[in-house]
Amino acid sequence: MQCVTEFNELSTERGTYVLILSVSSLVSINVASLGQVTLSEGYYAYVGSAKVGIKTRVGRHIKLAMLKAGKLRWHLDYVLVNSNITLHSLIYVNNSYIEHEVAQALYRHRNIDVAVRGFGSSDCNCVSHFFKLNSSQDPSMFIASLIKQMGYIPCILRLSARQ
Repeated sequence: MQCVTEFNELSTERGTYVLILSVSSLVSINVASLGQVTLSEGYYAYVGSAKVGIKTRVGRHIKLAMLKAGKLRWHLDYVLVNSNITLHSLIYVNNSYIEHEVAQALYRHRNIDVAVRGFGSSDCNCVSHFFKLNSSQDPSMFIASLIKQMGYIPCILRLSARQ
């Protein structure tokens, strides 16, 4: 597997991804069926799978984050259109559907809290797929090292909402 340095270089391979978001100040957001959620300043990780391809799925996330508007379908969409939230990075693993395994690892880690119960996990038994990172380490390297400890090869791609 080859890691890339630019979003446009991503292949259409499927797999699992972790999107790292940065919240610049306290926000309160109405997230569809979850109701009003409050996010404090800091870094957050959203775990997802891309059965249509990582580039396609994450491309949709980037578009919402950039335009701050669009069709809101999934829990994450409601967060991405908030003006106080930006994209930081993408960690992905090609050809491995380990979304729930990664979510469980984040849930069990002592420096990570569940951001919103039921977020992104309405179709599975996970407590959440959205987590608040409480580490002073680079969030991308921190998450990638957790995935590596699980025996997978993570790739990191720095993002901005202006890809």
